[in-house]
Amino acid sequence: MSGDDPLSVLSGDDPLAVHVRDRSPSDFSLPSGPPSTVSLERCQSLEWYAKSQEHLLKTSLHNPLPTEVPPPIAALGGNHGDMHVVVLIGLPEVGKPFLAKRMRQYLRFFHGASCALFDTATHTKDTIEENAQSLSNALSLWLVKAPVSINAPKLSIVGSNVHLEPPSLNRSLYPSFRASGMSFGEPPPSPQLDGDTSLPDAAKVYQGQKVVDSGRCAIVYGSDTFRTFTERWSGSSKERRRWIAESVKRISPNVKLIFIEVKVSDPVLLRNNISLKRQASGQGPPDEEHYLMVEKSIREYAKRYVTIQDDGSEDDMSYVLFINYGEKVVTNRMHGFLRMRIAQFLSTIHTETHTVYLTRHGQSEYNKLGKIGGNSGVTDNGLEYAKRLADYAANTICKESGDSPNKARLWTSSLRRTNETAQFIEHPEVDVDGDSWLQMSHRVYRNLDEIFAGEYEGLTYAEVALRHKDEAFLRKVDKIGYRYPRGESYFDIISRLDPLVHELESYREPLLIVSHQAVLRIIFAYLKGMDRRESTKIEIPLHTVIKLTYNGWSTCVAEQIYLGPDVPRNDHAAGIAELNEQAP
Repeated sequence: MSGDDPLSVLSGDDPLAVHVRDRSPSDFSLPSGPPSTVSLERCQSLEWYAKSQEHLLKTSLHNPLPTEVPPPIAALGGNHGDMHVVVLIGLPEVGKPFLAKRMRQYLRFFHGASCALFDTATHTKDTIEENAQSLSNALSLWLVKAPVSINAPKLSIVGSNVHLEPPSLNRSLYPSFRASGMSFGEPPPSPQLDGDTSLPDAAKVYQGQKVVDSGRCAIVYGSDTFRTFTERWSGSSKERRRWIAESVKRISPNVKLIFIEVKVSDPVLLRNNISLKRQASGQGPPDEEHYLMVEKSIREYAKRYVTIQDDGSEDDMSYVLFINYGEKVVTNRMHGFLRMRIAQFLSTIHTETHTVYLTRHGQSEYNKLGKIGGNSGVTDNGLEYAKRLADYAANTICKESGDSPNKARLWTSSLRRTNETAQFIEHPEVDVDGDSWLQMSHRVYRNLDEIFAGEYEGLTYAEVALRHKDEAFLRKVDKIGYRYPRGESYFDIISRLDPLVHELESYREPLLIVSHQAVLRIIFAYLKGMDRRESTKIEIPLHTVIKLTYNGWSTCVAEQIYLGPDVPRNDHAAGIAELNEQAP
């Protein structure tokens, strides 16, 4: 699509359009008070379906018994499945907070899972048992809205067997709890208990039915592994991991537990983690003395730490061994939607600094005419931008560190206007640190194509507003979930970008992506750590390069580089405003 993508699902001439036309925005809003007994409202609060479908799920004259919950789509797949508790374990300074933060962003952005972070370091104020119960309660209240028993089960070891002594119950007191965010760069949030986690009435109809729609994922990690070694939730020994497994079962038998053990044996990678974590906390780069001190402390910690056993004694648990950030990934009993996504994501992630350059194609013929979608070529202005982009790529992207060339990559969509924009970018074979590398090797991905506007492809905004007045209203209600008639929604873009993001995350080299506004909005929002619903509001201007620099520890930094030439602000902005004004 050539610009922002407007509109909705029912034609103004369709007799069924009355179900949209006769409603106001309040009919589509979420309940503000206590959770209702109406399953429709509960399902929407959990984001089980696109909000623009809501009017189709209500009783009408022609459909007195409507479908209560539509089938799931991929971008909301994380809301359909067992609840999960993911516990990150391992030696200090291996990047557990980094992985927790990145995993949360990936699962909630691409799969719609409700994720929360729980830092063991924020539950260390009292005795070991009280600390364990504090974190257990925080997890239970977030997952199932009910606290577990106050006294944590006590460990007793007889020979090589671990026994959990049943706790005495005291429900008159509930310790305070806190679901923590990252300890670096952002304050820990309060526990998120909004939204009704109960199941829709329709899901409770059949006796014996196993209902697994919940999609909540709690990620437990330690921001201060040295201090929390003896805490139950640290998972630093075989006995503590068994205690965690039993505690999770006590929260609910429907909660699935996953251990992720992070192992870093590469000394260069370890020092990189130490440096990035220290700088993210505002302390500046470490000196050699600091490195040696931390490395000595890690060696002492390792003498007491017990890794996940490979003798079969822990094979009944789901776990991932994550070694040297993707060098080797070992999985055990990782079955199910979210678990497979987690394992796949871990195989690509690393802590090195990424640089991603995003740009739209040069001005296209359809841009100039205000038309939606299509496969038009670029204008003379667009051609001039293509030449300027090639110069920027050769002298900046391919030489980030100065005069010497560095490896760099190029992606474009399959559409004509992006390929014409990238046509002047050169692809010389260069020698970088002894390796022969084809610079800016052009890779074309249909996954990067613009959102498909279906029946509205090739129309102007004015034509759409005239012929399909209800469309702007439905799109205004739910811009991210709204699907063009016989076309796509932003959720569809998210689904097709998922595999590409895995590849992007694995790269070390700078990457230039020449694509389209809707697609680049999604990529930008994900890398910036934004909520995906905010992505539809991002403006990606023409003839501008957006440079994103991030490493996962610190906040992603965005920089806009305007290359020109100037182009008139066409009917795009006015067309959108006109459509919004005509909405009921």
